[in-house]
Amino acid sequence: MTSHTALGLRRIACVLAACVLMPAAAHAWTWGDTLTTIWKPLPNLPQLARPGDTLSVWASAPAGANGWSALLQYGSYTVAMPPAGGAYVASRARWELGFVVPAGTRWQVYDFVLMSSATAPDTSRHAVKVLPAYRDTFYFAQISDTHLPTHALSMNGMINTADTSGFADFDAVAADLNVIHPEFILHTGDLVNEGELEQYLAMYEMSRAKAALSRLADPVFVVSGNHDLGGWQATAPPDGTSRYNWWRLFGWPYLDSPPAGDPVHSQDYAFDYGLLHCVGLENYINNGSYDHFRTAQYGAQSLSAEQMSWLTTHLATVPAGHTKLLFYHYDFGGTLSNGLPGAMYTQINPVALGVNGAIWGHFHSVPEDTLTHRSAKPFNLGLQSVIDYRAFRIFRVVNGVISPGPMHHSGGIASTPLDSLTVSFTGANDGSATVLGATVTNRFGETWDHGRLVFKMQPGGGYAATGGSVVQQFVHDGITEVEVACVLPAGGVTIVTVTRTAGVDGGPVADDLQLAPPTPNPFVPGLGTLVLRFSQPRRQRVSLVVLDLAGRRVATLKQGDEPAGPMVVQWNGQDRAGRRVRAGSYVIALEAGGARRVAKVIIAN
Repeated sequence: MTSHTALGLRRIACVLAACVLMPAAAHAWTWGDTLTTIWKPLPNLPQLARPGDTLSVWASAPAGANGWSALLQYGSYTVAMPPAGGAYVASRARWELGFVVPAGTRWQVYDFVLMSSATAPDTSRHAVKVLPAYRDTFYFAQISDTHLPTHALSMNGMINTADTSGFADFDAVAADLNVIHPEFILHTGDLVNEGELEQYLAMYEMSRAKAALSRLADPVFVVSGNHDLGGWQATAPPDGTSRYNWWRLFGWPYLDSPPAGDPVHSQDYAFDYGLLHCVGLENYINNGSYDHFRTAQYGAQSLSAEQMSWLTTHLATVPAGHTKLLFYHYDFGGTLSNGLPGAMYTQINPVALGVNGAIWGHFHSVPEDTLTHRSAKPFNLGLQSVIDYRAFRIFRVVNGVISPGPMHHSGGIASTPLDSLTVSFTGANDGSATVLGATVTNRFGETWDHGRLVFKMQPGGGYAATGGSVVQQFVHDGITEVEVACVLPAGGVTIVTVTRTAGVDGGPVADDLQLAPPTPNPFVPGLGTLVLRFSQPRRQRVSLVVLDLAGRRVATLKQGDEPAGPMVVQWNGQDRAGRRVRAGSYVIALEAGGARRVAKVIIAN
């Protein structure tokens, strides 16, 4: 929003108009991907990992759960992850587990799937980025204030439940960033327009916004803003509704009543990219204009004393030599000893905190170089909104030194009517072509050194590129996906052509036939079913059987033609004659397209 005065005026206008409900168009919005088992990684709190790294996982499950297994999934391409230990941590009321990213895993942003004996398979979308290495020279992006689904909702006394116009601004910025290809994206708050309008009027703003994060081809780290954790007082949902909605969709539910081993009440977190250490802080207004929830705990507004204590303690643990960056929605100024809101910009002092930079949003039309100039060290910079302005900023990092770039605006709005970055393909980019070209027009005044184009080509044979370099190619969902890296000069045009060659397309089909570890393992027939997950790159004949250790067939689970993609099969522990199999070790064997995958399972009494 633009100022505290503007907030008050809009609240008054909303009250006077009694928040007229506009007729709703027919829609079927509902709860999206609410948290069940996985608390980390999440679409808004993803993880970065290289092949060979161990992924840190938080899970909500009974202390007696066992047989944990995990997958990475990208379309029909799946990767089973070997377990790397972990345990239930009673003081934090959660499981903390490790899973290894296997060597040879394709570089991509994956869905993460977690299973155990006590939990159904749970999927966290767009939650893990596997990268070949941490670059010494790279760039990342900042976006802010997307206000999905639209800024117009509940403003000026109107709630138009059918209005989704804000997605146009979001999609325009996402399309540009998907070509510019930052290593990751920081979203500095106000993801949604009004956090309490999830079930109220069946608008499900957070659910729809969470699904939209997957439209960004790179991982996005989100911190909450005052619109995410608050709602206009003129609307019906009670104070605290927005927080409960956020905890239900974005984590972490334990913040409602923090355990002794993790006693903080705000969702503040940190992550590393090589020697870059990024710290995200939750923001809110709690003085009645948005929310008035547990004021003894959250005060009148952030940043709270508890948050600042956590921040200073955390920063003291960061190893020497790391570059430290804070990202948050806005420095509202905290709460004074008398309970009133503090002055803006009084909590975050980059020099005093010993950080290299701080970035934020909130003021949609903030001028460039506020509060400090981009060249200042440390810097303290705001960014205009995605909603209405289609703004983003790229930060370049060279050997740990961060250099903020200027604000950019994706085209298609009154202030920037011409599209700023366009990609035009010579044909359908749908897996039907063996030769396909693309013309990229970059009207931004900045060169994108790590540009990326993704060509969906016919499977069969490898592919070569002119105008760029093929980074990787692999078969999934009946296509060969060819990723091409290219430099997109400022104000220039780049032409890239991909052509099929006589080589192989990312390895033989066997490399893309995947069989996940059975779960639960050990398995007790009569206590549920054994769950088997497999995936294949194209439609073909599949055989999935259970064998004893002598190689004799015990049960046939699949036999015949099956489509491309992931599949789930369940076994009740009975043999071909319908008898319960004896306790012991057995082999699950999957065969398709000349490739074979096996997994062992223990049958217990």
